[in-house]
Amino acid sequence: MTTPNTNTPSCLSMTTANGAPSQTDWTFNPVELSAQALAAIPADTSASATLSMAAAGSTTEYSLFYSPSANSISVCKQSTGTILEATSTINIDEPLDTMDVFYLGGLPYLSTYASDSSYLNLYRINEDFTLRQVRNQYVGSGFTMMHVLPYRDTSCVVLYNGTTGDCVKYQISVPPYDGLSLTQVWSDSWAKTWGHFTFFGFGGENFFLKINQQHEKVNIDHFMDDPDEGSHPVLSKNASHSLLNAAAISGFQGSEGQAYFLIYQSDGSLSLNSIYPNCLGWWSLGSTQTADNAKTLHTMTIANTPYLLLLN
Repeated sequence: MTTPNTNTPSCLSMTTANGAPSQTDWTFNPVELSAQALAAIPADTSASATLSMAAAGSTTEYSLFYSPSANSISVCKQSTGTILEATSTINIDEPLDTMDVFYLGGLPYLSTYASDSSYLNLYRINEDFTLRQVRNQYVGSGFTMMHVLPYRDTSCVVLYNGTTGDCVKYQISVPPYDGLSLTQVWSDSWAKTWGHFTFFGFGGENFFLKINQQHEKVNIDHFMDDPDEGSHPVLSKNASHSLLNAAAISGFQGSEGQAYFLIYQSDGSLSLNSIYPNCLGWWSLGSTQTADNAKTLHTMTIANTPYLLLLN
């Protein structure tokens, strides 16, 4: 039995016996990160994202890591050899709590937000990994979740405030000349203290899992098709002990569209689950003990193998 790495950054690969997705018998395999990969990841990473860049007929995947002390984003190429290779550093003007990569017309953009700020920032990611700001939108302070939802020929930004319960959706539009525009198309008041939002897609539709540790509930919701409509709960039930005590939850999609999520406890307990296609529950695929007291989980898929990074 391989002894798990109890330090961060720590990396695990997640595999099945025959290399194909299954409902059970997943194993977690510690992966030794190269000195180059360790040097590429900021020690104080507080937010991460994944970026796809297309060039010369091929697509390259990158991991983005935000350092609050440097107020910069480290760009690392995902590689089957070293796992991560330092590629570039992006200096940004405004601090952030959360960031999300999205695409318009096949081009990559970055959305950032800080809860003590009142502005949502949208940037175009250039081929040389520089940023060009295309929108600085007043949305108000205090939002604890921000995510960009792609749907057919449009995209929307959703924000939620866990203290007040306020939730709002902005539709992204491309004006004739320059920049991007944001139009508020929906708002609602949800219950307070929802957290651990994990978004996934089934059949081209947007779904998300959320946990309310105060009210001891777990929901899976479906965002409705029209931009001016909200979400509808598909599943609502009492949350398990592991969900109520989760320090972090992170999701990823499989190569055949499966939706997975990882539950991480501060003592290093980690479990992997696969959501039913009807969204009325999930299978437990496996569990392990890994590094404790990690603050950020970053998932990535390299050569059809999912990996998990546990950071700071």
